[in-house]
Amino acid sequence: MGTTGILNKLLATLFILMIIGCDSVEKVEKPEVLLEEDQMVEILTDIAFIKAAKSSHRNILNENNVDPEALIFNKYSIDSAVFAQNNAWYLSKIKVYKDIFTRVKANIDSAKSNYEILKKKEDSIQKITDSIQEIKQRDSLDNRNDKLRGSELDRIQKREKRTTSLKKL
Repeated sequence: MGTTGILNKLLATLFILMIIGCDSVEKVEKPEVLLEEDQMVEILTDIAFIKAAKSSHRNILNENNVDPEALIFNKYSIDSAVFAQNNAWYLSKIKVYKDIFTRVKANIDSAKSNYEILKKKEDSIQKITDSIQEIKQRDSLDNRNDKLRGSELDRIQKREKRTTSLKKL
């Protein structure tokens, strides 16, 4: 599943949370530790990437006992409670939350575009490397053939000299 599929799942989940949040009569209180919108964009972008990594590399993460969510929370020096409180607070501000997710999607699209550019460069470099290897192998074979031809030519010339020497006798 690509990042687009994960992003769609993430957006659907958040949409459901928004609907549930809208049904609530209580107003969500501003968290004690309020994360800036820019930081929420970064965190949610990282979460989208982590979800993509978990779906495609789950075994590697499990084998190395990596907890992706813990990595994100450590990176931003927060805990899951701070994130949940901020997520709920921004969720109660639908327009702001929509803007945040628009920026998250733009970050993901940009990263995907950069990845595709790097992949094309990597592929072209690999093609050049393969061509160089092929040329080196051909040159090596040509040199070996030249050496074989040279030693064969030497044998023929020696044989001719012997033949000529024997004819003189």
